[in-house]
Amino acid sequence: MKDLSKRISKGLILTFALFALTSCSQSQIYAMDKTSGTYLVIPKGWNKITKADLAKAESKSTAPNAAEKLANVIWQEAYSTSPKITASQVLNLQAPEGAVVYVRVRNLNFEESNSISNNSLRNLIAPVTSWLEDPSKANPKFVLIDDYERIEKAARGIRTIYTFADDSGVSETVDQTALLSEDRTRVYILLVRAKTKYYDKHVDELLAIGDSFTVRGDK
Repeated sequence: MKDLSKRISKGLILTFALFALTSCSQSQIYAMDKTSGTYLVIPKGWNKITKADLAKAESKSTAPNAAEKLANVIWQEAYSTSPKITASQVLNLQAPEGAVVYVRVRNLNFEESNSISNNSLRNLIAPVTSWLEDPSKANPKFVLIDDYERIEKAARGIRTIYTFADDSGVSETVDQTALLSEDRTRVYILLVRAKTKYYDKHVDELLAIGDSFTVRGDK
């Protein structure tokens, strides 16, 4: 009888544990690319912008080498709190409504592979290093919140969190992780962006997205 009670007790504990795990999983979106071994966790309810939509928007870019960079993209995907956010808005630097998360994995060409450094990773979307070296020329609302080395199983680089003013003068906070593969042939990028007021209000949730960014590498 005691053995039966123990088995029932263990069964209830296991059932509860499985229920708790399932409930936790259902409250999150797992964005992943098995090919590059890259994944992150997004709060459930966010809206997905697909790789195809992002590629279509990026194909219209007139920036130097834009077509080559797009051709070398292994994976890209975006998520937003607002269903109104488009792929084009994900790819520009205007402060979005709500928050936007953008993940990108891209192979580097020979020239990029030879020249890339922690500074170039840090300066991925804004000249952060220059702003730090010469504050008189910095963006008017630039504030460096955090900047540190990030090491993953298959890559390492820099995570930088800062605020700056977009073209409209709106203060925007960016949580940027840029990692380089050990063989220097691939870059892994995660951007979490929001108006500073929104970011400050939801800081724990947004930081958790950046914390979840994981690079295991090719299988």
